[in-house]
Amino acid sequence: MVTANTHNAIEIRGLRRSFGSTKALTDANLIVRSGESRALLGRNGAGKSTLIAMLTGLVPPDGGTIRIQGADGEVSEGPGADTIACVYQKSTLVPELTVAENISLGAYPRTRWGSVDWPAMRKAATDQLKDWGYERIVDRNVEDLEPLEKKIVEVCRALSRGPEILLLDEPTAGLDEGASHELFAQIDSLRKRGVTVIYVSHHLEEIFKVCDSVTILRDGRDVLTADTADLTISRIVNVMAGVTDQEAAAAKKDSVAVNSREDLLGETRLTVTGASVGTRVVDASLTIRAGECVGLTGLDGAGHVQLAQAIAGQITLDRGTVEHNGQSLGRGNVIKTINAGIGFVPEDRHVNGYVPELSVEENATLTIVDRLRGRGGLINPGRRRDRFTELSGAWAIKCDGPTQAVEELSGGNQQKVVLARALASNPDTLVLVHPTAGVDVTAKESIYDSLKALRDSGRSLLVVSSDDTDLEICDRVIVMYKGEIHAELTAGYEEWELVSAIQGAEAAA
Repeated sequence: MVTANTHNAIEIRGLRRSFGSTKALTDANLIVRSGESRALLGRNGAGKSTLIAMLTGLVPPDGGTIRIQGADGEVSEGPGADTIACVYQKSTLVPELTVAENISLGAYPRTRWGSVDWPAMRKAATDQLKDWGYERIVDRNVEDLEPLEKKIVEVCRALSRGPEILLLDEPTAGLDEGASHELFAQIDSLRKRGVTVIYVSHHLEEIFKVCDSVTILRDGRDVLTADTADLTISRIVNVMAGVTDQEAAAAKKDSVAVNSREDLLGETRLTVTGASVGTRVVDASLTIRAGECVGLTGLDGAGHVQLAQAIAGQITLDRGTVEHNGQSLGRGNVIKTINAGIGFVPEDRHVNGYVPELSVEENATLTIVDRLRGRGGLINPGRRRDRFTELSGAWAIKCDGPTQAVEELSGGNQQKVVLARALASNPDTLVLVHPTAGVDVTAKESIYDSLKALRDSGRSLLVVSSDDTDLEICDRVIVMYKGEIHAELTAGYEEWELVSAIQGAEAAA
């Protein structure tokens, strides 16, 4: 715990920010003492990212005040660019550059003649890395580093400007347990040197190892600030979900499973038994029936995305089996999986969802190229156009025409093209990872309508997502925790039940 005579490093009062009709922050407050480690918690959409963006100066507030005080007593109104540094969840490193070049990026030391002082740059980076015991990586390219090493480089770059406040957004994303504990030890070292830490994480067990105190946001407001010593994971979960401890206990006691669509479901279509992928997925088993929509969720790194990829043949199972319509599928065989009747929507459409330069109809039919060939092995344009017309109608794709390049479409329509590609092979089962990622509200509703229509027509859906709204269309939701299937919730569950389940056994107890 920080000492009583330290000053407030951060004073945020009455902060407000709206994006159109959406109120991201409404009268939010955050007061953090110098040298303190504060956890900033809340569900998706609670306002955490907006508050961090305001502290770093990326987003201006609509109202309220931000007051930053340095160790020298100097006070600045508004975000302190020289005082605050941030390590974001998604890497901002340049893979092709060396560690030294990345640490000094944007602030390279110069010689008297104005050129980059390479020896000085390397020495500065080496000195930063020595504090972590990683000076050996100074000359390596970032693309060749392990996840922990990349995270250390991110932190070193942030600290190279000498900030007094460090913002860490999901810092353990992509790290295994051992690497996470090493990072925790380094964060503790920073705190002892007087650096104030704001720690954003969905992994609640971490904050008890790293943080002195907690601030919880809900619906854009700060609803609780307390010392970690006075909290439990279940208490935090209930506050995040907006229920009292007594209400949660009563709801758990009186909960009744609800599934009004039970009579509409058919025979078991997909069966996964004992699936394992390294330590990321451990002995996972599940079934999905015809006409059923099942959600699969968990914290980052829980294994739900990898399990979905294994079902779709994108990655290879170490152990276990996947059966579809009674047919055993090969491990890591995409073509066999598609031919067996499983369609797949990848996690990030920008990475492996579409080919930007190809037309809308070419992208939408990529999975069935062999089925579109005519005599001589060439693609039959008429056959492709007919199939695209069907897919375009099913997903309500808005474009200037079938030949328009997909890179010219809005994000929502790009995602619909990716969804259409998964449906092109006329699969019985669709595996959809983050199906509404990066789309607006209108596009979301359109996608949900299409998914419900597919479900009602007898197709099976596996919706893999951390977006609560995506999971609302599901008949039941399977929750994974640290690679294992931890819980199953039936439609009609309360928000606190989902929040509790994704935090693991301790929170669900």
